[in-house]
Amino acid sequence: MKRLTLALAGTALLSSAVQAADQWTWLPINEDNYQAQPSIAFLIGQLDPSGKLDNETVGGLELSFNCPLLQPPSNRIRQQLSYTKYKKQGVEEIQNIELNPHYVVEISPGLEIGGGPGLGFVMVDRKGVGTGNVFAVQLGASLHYHAKGPLFLGAEARYQVTQKDNFGAATKSNVNNTRIMIKVGYSL
Repeated sequence: MKRLTLALAGTALLSSAVQAADQWTWLPINEDNYQAQPSIAFLIGQLDPSGKLDNETVGGLELSFNCPLLQPPSNRIRQQLSYTKYKKQGVEEIQNIELNPHYVVEISPGLEIGGGPGLGFVMVDRKGVGTGNVFAVQLGASLHYHAKGPLFLGAEARYQVTQKDNFGAATKSNVNNTRIMIKVGYSL
């Protein structure tokens, strides 16, 4: 719980620092020139949960769009709404629904790097033990390459810290994890 509190406090401090910037656009969705520039991507990679489980494949979908609430004077913030699913050979299943805003910088034509915090809702099913739902905070970094046309490739690394729950067992534990994923996407 300490890590969750520290992560939330850090996010609040960052938000207050951002509010001090006069050149940022608040509610750009109300501006005539706002463009959401949505994209959808398939995700696949490895999830390394803390604890006794081994690395396994994680897969999912991501919808991304320009943030309708806040945009910096240069570069941009992309909201990434994602769903991922991890299954450890019938022993455990972890499903994540996450919102990850990334501050994105174009480092060369078509190549972008980004990073930022996120919030998640994690549904856990430990076969034979029990189920539970926990909230999470995470920090991620991403890389995207947009070739000519609507297709793009990307990669992302993310560390997630979750609340503790007993998931039907006698003692409480968490499902903190690290994920490394590749993305294949299409800009709409």
